[in-house]
Amino acid sequence: MRKSAAILPLCLFACAPDERPVPGADAPSVPNAKPSWVVQADSFGPLPLGVPIAQAESALGSAILARMPELDGCSEVRPPALPSGTSLMVIRDTVGTPLTVERVDVHTAGARTREGVGVGDAEDSVLAVYRGKVQVQPHKYTGPEGHYLVVTHPRDTLFLIIFETDGRQVTRFRAGRKPAVQYVEGCA
Repeated sequence: MRKSAAILPLCLFACAPDERPVPGADAPSVPNAKPSWVVQADSFGPLPLGVPIAQAESALGSAILARMPELDGCSEVRPPALPSGTSLMVIRDTVGTPLTVERVDVHTAGARTREGVGVGDAEDSVLAVYRGKVQVQPHKYTGPEGHYLVVTHPRDTLFLIIFETDGRQVTRFRAGRKPAVQYVEGCA
């Protein structure tokens, strides 16, 4: 027992610096690690938008909603795996078609876009970040002061990010596939 205790320190010092493991380089993945909840026009963290619910649940690693085969139309859901202040829009267009996760809504500060924009940011900063990619439209309820700042996905025009503002700052935003992302009143 004493010999192996004496040899261990020698082995540790005998390793060349290049042979020592880099901390975290081959660290095992943590099964319950929280994903990075970055909003893009076609995804929310690990969750793709515009896909059947089974594919979305697989990407998320948990159920999005209790199986509701009778659901036709639209439902807004808040799965426990999502960060607070966010929800998903799930749609079934016709009987017999799969449920699809069409959009994410961000209601409060927290989740941000890949470019770093989120609830509470100044309207002017959103316009600067997305310069040349954003269309300004009057808000249905708070216009002409309030706006929709509509950003089209660079590779797929079916996907949008829509920031709602009061004319000064972002009050909420959503991302997803047309036409669901364009529904002003959600599923109402």
